Amino acid sequence: MTTNDEMLLRSMTALVSAHSKAISRFGANVVVMTKFLEAVLPQLSGAQIERTVQAFRAQIGEAMAVADADAGVLPGEYRATLIEQSNVLLNRLGGNAPPASTSSH
Repeated sequence: MTTNDEMLLRSMTALVSAHSKAISRFGANVVVMTKFLEAVLPQLSGAQIERTVQAFRAQIGEAMAVADADAGVLPGEYRATLIEQSNVLLNRLGGNAPPASTSSH
């Protein structure tokens, strides 16, 4: 193998390793947040759930506005996943309506 090939291989290995670590950290974050929700949601009263749904919808609305403003930068999967995951959480809370328009931009 030439020196250039070895450098390229080392660079690619470092990149894959960095991505693997980032994905692992993200995955761990998702597990922690999911377990937190599983612990907290059953503790909420009906009024607390209602206020939480309203606050969550407002926060997701802001996130959707950013996603729409950055549509040329963010992949479409980002916006679709925001809607999908928001709906999963809203369904879990009992607020079944979508948080924002599901039409694509």
